[in-house]
Formats: sequence, structure tokens, C-alpha cells
Amino acid sequence: MKRLVVYLSETDRHGLRPLWREVLDLLRKHGLAGATASKGLAGFGQSGKLHEDIDPDAMPDRPVTVEAIDEEAAIDRALPDLDVLVPRGLIAVHDVQVIKSLRHESKETAVTHKKLTGKAKMLRIHIGANDTWEGEPLFDALLKRFHQLDLAGATVYRGIEGYGATGRIHRRAVWRSKDEPITVVIVDAAEKIEKALPYLDQMLRSGLVAMSDVDVIIYREEK
Repeated sequence: MKRLVVYLSETDRHGLRPLWREVLDLLRKHGLAGATASKGLAGFGQSGKLHEDIDPDAMPDRPVTVEAIDEEAAIDRALPDLDVLVPRGLIAVHDVQVIKSLRHESKETAVTHKKLTGKAKMLRIHIGANDTWEGEPLFDALLKRFHQLDLAGATVYRGIEGYGATGRIHRRAVWRSKDEPITVVIVDAAEKIEKALPYLDQMLRSGLVAMSDVDVIIYREEK
């Protein structure tokens, strides 16, 4: 077997997307058995510049490694496109001895599912990334609380830019406090959403909470 390793930097881009993500997509399109992208804590390359994430006022530029292990023919198929995609960086191929490999069997079975519809409530909680509750980020504390309440699910969105009641624009820039807008979204039955509201009164010192009626459509796979 062969081991393919692509060494990049966190700030490398292909268009608007991180280059490491484009590399992952390329390897997937070529049908490689699997690939993993890993961010390093610190490192340096040909430039001799040390890349690390310890200065809060500097843009992180940590090393990123994309690694895949597959048969030689599969690796060789991906190399020409990979060479075009990665103009800078290091691409290495090594011989490896695979001790154990478990592959998932591909089953071409028809997907059967059922469609569930109904009425529910959507709760949107707008806070800041710097908001905390008992020493931890507020959005983490809210997720843990919603999990304890057995809500159907919650999703945290990190905003690129925004402003709230203070009128101050929050944006993610290296010279600012990184207090980006955060939105926590929950969809569940009205009676379960109601159970969460008292905790919001307790945990939120500032922010916006909005609740609305929604029509829910769920596609659930049948076993």
C-alpha cells in the first residue's frame, strides 16, 4: 500500500475555500478509501518561518496535513490533479505495510424512508461568542442544558459579521476581540421548548431570543 501526505498551511486557499478542504474533495472524487486532514499545533517549512497559534493578536497559520492510505494505483490516479491543485507545499508518497484494514461493504440497496410532518416551534437565541456562563462559553452551556432537557437537537451558528442592541459591529478580524455573533437554533414541540425558557431567563444577561411557529418535514430512514 501507499501513504499519500500533503503538507499545507491553514491560510492556503483555493478560491474562497481552504485548500485542505479542496484536497479532501479531490481525493474523494478519485475514490480513495479515506483521507484525514489534521491541524498541527506548531511547525515550520522551507521558509523557516514558525507557524503556531499562541499569539492572540495574530492570524493563525498552523500547518495542516492531509493523509490518505490506499493501493498504489489509486494514489497514482490522484497525483496529476493534486499537483495542479497544490502549487505550493509538499506532496509525499511513502510505502507502508498495512497490518489491518477494515473496509465497509458497499451495498446498493434502495433507500426507504418515511415522511413525517407536523407543527413545531423554532427557538433562535442570538448571543456573542464572548458571552459566558459559569466560566464556559454560553453557547456550550446552553447546548449542555438543552441536551439535559432532551430537546430534539440544537445547532450553533457562528456569524461572520453582525451587530445588536449596542450598535457595535462585531466582525472576525485579527485586531478585534473576536466577539462574533452566535446563533443557537432549536426546533421541537411547543411543550418541550417551553421547558427551556426559564433557563434562558437565568443564563442570558444580554441577547435576543426569538420564537416562531414552523411546519416540520422530517425524512426518516426506515430500518
